[in-house]
Amino acid sequence: MNVKTLVAISFVVVGLPSLSAPAWANAPTIDQLVANPKMLTAELDRCKQLGMAANTDARCHTAWQAENKRFFGHTPTYTQKPVNLFKNTPNKFVPSEHEHAISPLAAGAPHG
Repeated sequence: MNVKTLVAISFVVVGLPSLSAPAWANAPTIDQLVANPKMLTAELDRCKQLGMAANTDARCHTAWQAENKRFFGHTPTYTQKPVNLFKNTPNKFVPSEHEHAISPLAAGAPHG
């Protein structure tokens, strides 16, 4: 190969990623899709038209993640104390101030 051919090939190889960059730059982010419901609906419709090819499409994965984020929202996780269903049942692991252990001698020996 001569130098001109190598230079031409190098320009083509270097120039190819720049051609695909604008298409990738136009792909909306998850937050943009959540903020714009019409754009999200359009992306989801596009994914429906793709059929099985949507499983490997990065834009469809982004749209599905945005739909999940929109649907489930940003609610805080449940961190409250668990509910005590049986309030009259004493907790063996937390001693109370009024609880006194009664010895068997003080209670009286069983008669028998």
